[in-house]
Amino acid sequence: MNIRIGYYGKDENVHSTFAKCMNVLETAKYLETVAETWEDAKRYVHLIQDEMKEHWGVDGYGEPMHTHLSGVKNSEALIGLFLHMKGKWHFSDNGIDWETIEEAFGSHPDWQRVTGWQAGMVENA
Repeated sequence: MNIRIGYYGKDENVHSTFAKCMNVLETAKYLETVAETWEDAKRYVHLIQDEMKEHWGVDGYGEPMHTHLSGVKNSEALIGLFLHMKGKWHFSDNGIDWETIEEAFGSHPDWQRVTGWQAGMVENA
């Protein structure tokens, strides 16, 4: 599954890297564990640096996820976006609505709440 992982910069743009994941829930857990702070998120995104992009704000970051409104093609076949902003990781599957990871998937330590992603597992991924 193709995703982007980004952070909201002090320049008010989103800086992101392309990534692949097998499980959205596990990716959410991983991000909260290895890159909890803004500084760590920035360092992580620049460490990965696979097809880095700078987006014009949060709206620009989400544009490929809502092509019917933005007219921007989802050329990377993205299924979701992770964004570190306001001191927390957020997730969006449509590029418009942003939930904290806790809102989207539940909270530590049990991560019991699962939304429509069914823990992020996709057959034939």
